[in-house]
Amino acid sequence: MAEPPPPPAPALAPATPPRLSGFGQLDARIKELTSSQGELLDRIQKLKLEVQNWRSNLETQVKTSQNELLELKKGLNSEVELLKSEMKEIRSAVQEEKGTLQTQFADIDKAPYKRRIQSIIWGQSISQHIVVQLERLL
Repeated sequence: MAEPPPPPAPALAPATPPRLSGFGQLDARIKELTSSQGELLDRIQKLKLEVQNWRSNLETQVKTSQNELLELKKGLNSEVELLKSEMKEIRSAVQEEKGTLQTQFADIDKAPYKRRIQSIIWGQSISQHIVVQLERLL
């Protein structure tokens, strides 16, 4: 029996496989996208910092405005209380004056010259009545 012939020797593979032309373009595109991604991440970080700074400034302004409003409210409340106090004093003074006038009128009713005052008032009302009647006639 004859021995079968030995299998053919495998061809030696080259040390580095040949690159396909499309992979070179793909590598370039991947590097470009990776670079763009890094730039975008940097930009996002900067925008985050800007937003944090903006928010911090806004919160500071809001707190300042709230404090100013509280001070204004306190000032207005104290002015309102002062006005209320003044109104009470005025009301009290008016009531006191009213009582004084009532007392004076009561004294006039008791006075001997009451008839004189009444006759003057009655005379004025008669003269007013005459004037009204004359105006109607004219």
